[in-house]
Amino acid sequence: MMGAVLVLDCSAAAVSVGIVALETGVLLNADSRLMPRGQVEALLPIIAAVQRAAGVAYPDLLAIAATVGPGSFTGIRLGLAAARGIGLATGRPVFGIGSFAATFATLAAELALNGAPLPETVLILLETKRQDVFVQAVDAAGGALMEPQVLAPDAVRALAERLLIERPGLLHVTGDAAGLPALDGLALERVPSGPPAIAALARYACTVWAVAQAAGGGLPPASPLYLRPPDAAIPKGGGILAHLRPSSCQPAL
Repeated sequence: MMGAVLVLDCSAAAVSVGIVALETGVLLNADSRLMPRGQVEALLPIIAAVQRAAGVAYPDLLAIAATVGPGSFTGIRLGLAAARGIGLATGRPVFGIGSFAATFATLAAELALNGAPLPETVLILLETKRQDVFVQAVDAAGGALMEPQVLAPDAVRALAERLLIERPGLLHVTGDAAGLPALDGLALERVPSGPPAIAALARYACTVWAVAQAAGGGLPPASPLYLRPPDAAIPKGGGILAHLRPSSCQPAL
């Protein structure tokens, strides 16, 4: 069996699993399910089903890739935990793919399918489920024009206006938050998208592997990119029940 990469994405509103042949870049099998809830219970059975359908056992894997965010805090942790667990059990390397890169790969695949060129500037907007947006601007090669950020809608508009002035060509806006009302009235092209397409993500994982191999360097780390702290806060006393805390943590009487 040819070497393959297992690719996982739980960073947005879907659970997506794909297995891609490294030598050819052919997607051997994949499954993607929109799941706002129940991702934890669904992921491992989906992985098993995709493996069976692809005829790929764990020993056939050369690596495991997972999206690292930004995105859903729980989803990112789930995907990375599964990837690291499989990597530990198989002795295979685990590497990360950013959600912005995954979204750009999806856009690039769609444009290539339609025979359209890549735009000079792409503004990627990802949903935070709050009153702001995850943001990164990239060039036609997917190279970052700015560090990933969390911006309020008015700041996103100001960024788009600046990019329209400073960068050549039409500004493309993509991602699951591309419909942001704050951008209404600007001369840009919106290409809204849902979660990253698993086929595009799998092909991109092969590219990441090939680049690392050619350069003789390491793979991107499978470390989460949250851009913000989680909603959950550590309770007073560190979450330890009062009667179980060490005496030094007990309140004075």
